[in-house]
Amino acid sequence: MKTWTGILLMIILAVATISTTSAARTMNESQKQLNIDDQSSQTAVGEASNIDKLHDTAKATQESIPVKEEYVSVAPENEKVRLYPMKVEGSGYIYNGMILEVDGKVQEFSDWQGEGGSYKPEVHELDLNGDGQKEIIVLYTEGHGTGIYLGQARIINPVTLEEMKMQSLDEIAKQHVKSKVTVRSDRVDVDVAVDGVQAEPLRIEEDTSGGVYNEELGFGGVTYYSVEDGQLVVSAAGSYGAALYAGDLTFTYEYQDGEWKAVDLKYSMEVYEEEYYETFD
Repeated sequence: MKTWTGILLMIILAVATISTTSAARTMNESQKQLNIDDQSSQTAVGEASNIDKLHDTAKATQESIPVKEEYVSVAPENEKVRLYPMKVEGSGYIYNGMILEVDGKVQEFSDWQGEGGSYKPEVHELDLNGDGQKEIIVLYTEGHGTGIYLGQARIINPVTLEEMKMQSLDEIAKQHVKSKVTVRSDRVDVDVAVDGVQAEPLRIEEDTSGGVYNEELGFGGVTYYSVEDGQLVVSAAGSYGAALYAGDLTFTYEYQDGEWKAVDLKYSMEVYEEEYYETFD
C-alpha cells in the first residue's frame, strides 16, 4: 500500500515539475517576443527620426543654395535688402515671381512677373513719406516692344513686408486729366488739362486717312518709374492713337489717408518720332 502511495506521489510531483517548466518556458518566450517587438518599435522610431532629419537636412541644403549673383538686385541704400526671382525662365530674361529679402526676413510675391537681363529689377530702401521709417521700393519691367514699355512699381511696408496700397495709373488719369483729341484730314489737335490747368495745345501735322485715333489721351502703353532725389517719380506717355504718343504725364507719389497717391502732376507736350519707338525694342 505504501509502495503505491509513493508511486502516486512521484507521478504528481513529475506532472507539477513539467507544468512549471512549461510555464517558465512560455514566459521566457513571451518576454523574448516582447523584447523583439520593443526593439522593432525603437528601430522604427529611430528610422522615422532619421528620415525626418534627412528631410530637414535636404530642405536646409536647398534653402541655403545661393541664387546666382546675376539675378540678385541689392538696394544701394542697404545691402541687406535684396530682390531675386522665384523662378527664372527664358534663359534668365523672365522672372516668374520674385522674393524680397529684408534683414534676413523673406517674402514671396508670386504675381510679380518681370524681365531680367538688361531690364533687371531695382530695389531701394527710402523714407518716401518723411515719417522716419524707410519703405522698400521695387521697380521692374513687365514687358517692352516697339512703342511699348510697361514699367511697374511696388511700395512695401518694411515691417510686415506687405504691399502698400497705391493709386493706379488709370485712377490717376481719370481723377486728374481731361483731354480731347480732334482728328482732321491733315492734322491732329491734342488739348490737355491737368487739375484744371490747361497745357499748351499740340497741333500735329499729318495725313490722318486710314489712321486709328483716340477721342482722348490713353495712358499705360509707355510708363517709366524711377527713384529720384528720394522720391518715386512716374512718367506716363499720353497716346492719341495706335502707338502714337503726344507728351508725358509726370507725377510723384505721396502717402495720404493710408494710400500712396499722385501729387505734383504736370503734362508736357511733345511729339515722339519713330526713333522713340525703337528705343523700346
